[in-house]
Amino acid sequence: MKRSIFAVLGAAVAAMTPLSAPLADDAAGFYKGKTLSVYVGVSPGGLYSTFAQMAARHMGQYIPGNPTVIVQHMPGAGGTKAVSYVYSVAPKDGSVAITPNSAVDKRVVLKIGNPKYDPSKMRWLGGWGESVYTLSVRNDAPAKTIAQAKETEIVLGAIGKSSGPYLVPALMNSTLGTKFKIISGYRGGSPIRLAVEKGEVHGWCGQWLGWKLAKPDWVRDGKLAHLVQLASKRAPDLPDVPLLVEFAQNDEERAMFKFVQTGIADRAFVLPPNVPDDRAKALSEAYFKLLKDPKFLAEAKKHKYNIDPIAGEDIQNYVEEIMALPEETVAKLRKAMGLI
Repeated sequence: MKRSIFAVLGAAVAAMTPLSAPLADDAAGFYKGKTLSVYVGVSPGGLYSTFAQMAARHMGQYIPGNPTVIVQHMPGAGGTKAVSYVYSVAPKDGSVAITPNSAVDKRVVLKIGNPKYDPSKMRWLGGWGESVYTLSVRNDAPAKTIAQAKETEIVLGAIGKSSGPYLVPALMNSTLGTKFKIISGYRGGSPIRLAVEKGEVHGWCGQWLGWKLAKPDWVRDGKLAHLVQLASKRAPDLPDVPLLVEFAQNDEERAMFKFVQTGIADRAFVLPPNVPDDRAKALSEAYFKLLKDPKFLAEAKKHKYNIDPIAGEDIQNYVEEIMALPEETVAKLRKAMGLI
């Protein structure tokens, strides 16, 4: 991926390079007897909170000075309330980090709400894996492929009109000519999956992990048909499901679909701007040690989390790239998604 102008990645380098003794000593002196607060933009429970709680139990041993690691929940505004707080208000001394909700970077690009942060100025230390979304329907739905969805109406559930479950099908309707009827107003993935189970809607565009956790029998028994998946590459357990970008009809659609489908920033560990380099490096190295910790991995396996580490540099470059999208492309995206 092309490197952008913002290149402040001591965090990513630290994931691969041992800390020098002076830097390690400086960080240890700061963190000894301190608390590292990890913010989560949702209520307790669920994907992000569970990961943060697991990290809090195991990460402190790998941070110089062995601070206590605690989780702070700050739900609101699709996760942007917590990001805005960490970015603008919280201390910038390395005592605060965040595991942000998915798409908090994309919300800024798309001008959704009024985010008060610049994702490219934050320090993306790394990620534990890429989020994979699928547009999935019941296997008895009247259309089970994109080609069929261009001819036959499919009813999909969604949350709000600024949420991914609404915006992605809306984009596909505008660009590919699909006939998705999108019913918004559901209060999360669980109510939508229940509506699918009851037959109120045919399906929805949501996290693939959600189906695996909530309805493993449906996954096992083939009760779902997946029309498309959203990720930077096909998921190992969805080898025959096409990526959204595979349906692009020209270069502009390819850029738009790549923006929508890539989720490498969606499961990250992030610091606010201006954290001292020695502390950022210490936290980066500790984070990647955490992702290899046997006890942590055992917990992750129990929750069916696939730990597939992503370097901070890759995430940082991606975030900077989407922040530099031409205004013309962003305007077309917003229009195609129904945001304007």
